[in-house]
Amino acid sequence: MQIALLGVVALVTLLSGCETDSFFNPAVVGRWEHTPVTLPILERLEVIEGEDTSSLAVTSVRPEDLIPDVREYVIGPGDLLTVTVFELVSPGLESVQTRRVDETGLIRLPIIGPVRAANLSSSELEKEIAIVLENKNILRNATVSVILQESRQNTFSVVGEPLQGGTAIGTYVIPKPDFRLLDAIALARGAPGRTKRLRIFRQTPLTAEVAGEIQPAQTSPENQPVAPAPSNPSKLIDELLEGIDESDAQAPSAPVSSKAPAAIEGGLDSSTNSPQWVFAGGKWVKVNQPVAGGATGDQIAETDELGELITQRIIEIPYDRLLDGDLRYNIVIRRGDIIRVPDPTAGFVYIMGEIARPGAYTVPGERDLTIKQLVASAGGLSQLAIPERVDLTRRIEDSEEATIRINVRSIFEGSEPDLYLKPNDLINVGTNFVATPLAIFRNGFRMTYGFGFILDRNFGPDVFGPVDTTSN
Repeated sequence: MQIALLGVVALVTLLSGCETDSFFNPAVVGRWEHTPVTLPILERLEVIEGEDTSSLAVTSVRPEDLIPDVREYVIGPGDLLTVTVFELVSPGLESVQTRRVDETGLIRLPIIGPVRAANLSSSELEKEIAIVLENKNILRNATVSVILQESRQNTFSVVGEPLQGGTAIGTYVIPKPDFRLLDAIALARGAPGRTKRLRIFRQTPLTAEVAGEIQPAQTSPENQPVAPAPSNPSKLIDELLEGIDESDAQAPSAPVSSKAPAAIEGGLDSSTNSPQWVFAGGKWVKVNQPVAGGATGDQIAETDELGELITQRIIEIPYDRLLDGDLRYNIVIRRGDIIRVPDPTAGFVYIMGEIARPGAYTVPGERDLTIKQLVASAGGLSQLAIPERVDLTRRIEDSEEATIRINVRSIFEGSEPDLYLKPNDLINVGTNFVATPLAIFRNGFRMTYGFGFILDRNFGPDVFGPVDTTSN
């Protein structure tokens, strides 16, 4: 009896083993170790998706983003102005006209005629109108007053998925210089509850820091105030970019000039033979020879000063930390900012094969659902699952997809990093020929309160005869 008992214990120990942590069941996965482990969660599978060649670099908050930009308003097309000229028509009387700036940037006034108002402040426009009156011999030393009635330039936009009773997408006016992100979100009726990150698209002048010469300072308690940028960034960038091989660079979305100059075919002005700046490989490169294959207007912008160029900056805000009271991320909203509020539901992922509850599952947001979380949501692996045989199919283009094998056991054991799932991902949990016999073998036994086994109840009547149902 003791020998049989020892044999049963040895068999159970052998079958359970450290490889499966179960009674000969390869579908059981987990770590169950005392030593903690820390691993990253992957966002991309470079094996099938390739390297991230996107030129849209995302930046964090910088100290200057928290400082209000107090300056006189610059008039633009669509603005409504009230212009008052003293003694224009009659002595001792004011002539008051309310006009809207047209698409060409002109404001058309009776007697005075068209006057360019775009890119001027109110005080500058007052001087411009006085000069026009004097040049036309209409009125000398005129007293002119310009009042902005309706602003169309000092605005920001909120984009995202419109929700009933939620975020109101649209364009809003910035009412004051110290108008911040939380004010903007409140004006747009808030963001979805699961929002973790916001992105702000901002046009910014091309400076030495943007060109990569100066490393941007991060906003943290240890940060000190940032020193002002050099007065001549062009010279410093010349030194930085000297010797760069332009032939290896490809020009992704290039910054554009604020003055919208004409593009130069081939990257060089043949009339002056002057050098040009090309935004290539994520950097500004000065070229003295034509670019192979010719360049387009999106690649080259001619300018006399580097500071006249503008580029796009993407600022990522940890919105959850901002709501917790970390006001280092409550940046000032600038003119022309676009706030992107992510959709509350990014899409669906699909899981099939040897899983307890196959089907479609919601991806709650960007970088939110991992493989382990999906397996747990689907009720875990079935008894026939082989965790080492799991296929992930991902769309990499609109008409192309790629499939890669994922070792789910290693992910649960902590020897391989987990992976964020993306909308339209398909998980197929596989099996093999050994899984079914093992399941039959396991299910053929039932453990008693002691250390022995009894026959499965399904075979009980065949051995012991039919059950007596007449007795109480």
